[in-house]
Amino acid sequence: MGLFNSVVLDVIIGLIFVYLLLAIICTAANEFVSAFTRRRGVLLKQAIMQLLGNQPLAGDQLPDAFVRKFYQHPLIKSMMHDTKHPAYISARTFSKVVADLIKREGAAKPEDPAKQEGSAGLAAGASQLPPGDVKRTLVALIEPAHEIHEAQDAIEGWFNDAMDRVSGWYKRRTQIWTIVIAAALTVVANADTVQITRRLWLDPVLRGAVIEGAKARAQKPPATITVDYPDDADTTVGTVTRTDNKGSEVSPEERQLLGQLIGWRGVIQNNTWKDWGERGLGWMLTVLALSMGAPFWFDLLNKFMNVRYAGKSPDESKKTPKK
Repeated sequence: MGLFNSVVLDVIIGLIFVYLLLAIICTAANEFVSAFTRRRGVLLKQAIMQLLGNQPLAGDQLPDAFVRKFYQHPLIKSMMHDTKHPAYISARTFSKVVADLIKREGAAKPEDPAKQEGSAGLAAGASQLPPGDVKRTLVALIEPAHEIHEAQDAIEGWFNDAMDRVSGWYKRRTQIWTIVIAAALTVVANADTVQITRRLWLDPVLRGAVIEGAKARAQKPPATITVDYPDDADTTVGTVTRTDNKGSEVSPEERQLLGQLIGWRGVIQNNTWKDWGERGLGWMLTVLALSMGAPFWFDLLNKFMNVRYAGKSPDESKKTPKK
C-alpha cells in the first residue's frame, strides 16, 4: 500500500494537525501580549526618535529639540492619550507635521517672497535649520523636488522606509515572544511530540478521529489573528480581532482531540531519568514546530491531506461491477 493512506502518513498528518492547533493558540496569545504591552507603539517611537533625533533648533541647541517639537505639534498631541504613544501614525500625517516644523523653525527666510511657497519654501526652511542629521536628510529629499506634492511624497517615502525597518523589528520581537509562549504552553500542557506520536501510532481509533478532525480543519480558511485600531481618535489601544472566527479559533471538538493527545494525566507516575529525557526531547521538538507559525502548518496540512486522498488504494475505491 506504500505511504498513501498508511499508518505512517496518518501519524504525520496527526502531528501536523496538533502543531497547527497549538500554533493557533500561540498566535492568539502573542497578539494579546502585543496589544497589552503596546509593542507597536514602543517600536514606532524608537523609529521616530532615530529619524528625527540629533537635530537642534535655533532657539534650542539640545540634540532632541526637533523630535520634541514633533511630539508637541497639535496633530501628534491629538493622537496621544495619557502620554501613551500611538501605535500608528500615517505617512501623510508625518509629512504634514515635518513640513510645518520646517516652515516654522527655519531661522532665516529667503529675500524673494515668492520662494516662501511650494517646494522652494520647504527647501529654504530646511536649509536654514541648524546643522544636524535631520537637516541633511531633508535638504537631500526636498531640494530635487519641483512641486510641493513631490516634496511631501519624498518625506512620506522616508517615513515609509523607516516603517519597513520597524516591521522587521516587530517580526523579530514577535518571533522571540512566539518561542517564549510556545515553550510555556508546551510545558504546561505537556505537548510532548514523542508521546503524541506514540499515542497516534498505537491507538487506531484515536488516529482515525484525529484524521477526521484534520480533514475538517483543512476545509476551513487559514487562521488570521491581528491587532486592529478601530478608534481613529485613540491609536494607542489595539483590539485583537479574528478575520474569520471559524479558522482562527480552536473548536470544542478540536480541544477534545487535543486533550486526548496532550496533558499530564497519568504520565508522571514512576518516571525515570530516561522518561524525563525523552519528554524533554519531545518538548523541544514541539517548541521548534510551533515557532514555524500557524500558516506554515496550515499549508502543510492541506498538502498532506491532498496526498492522502489522492493516493487511495484500489481496495478503498469503488469497483465497477463486472458484467
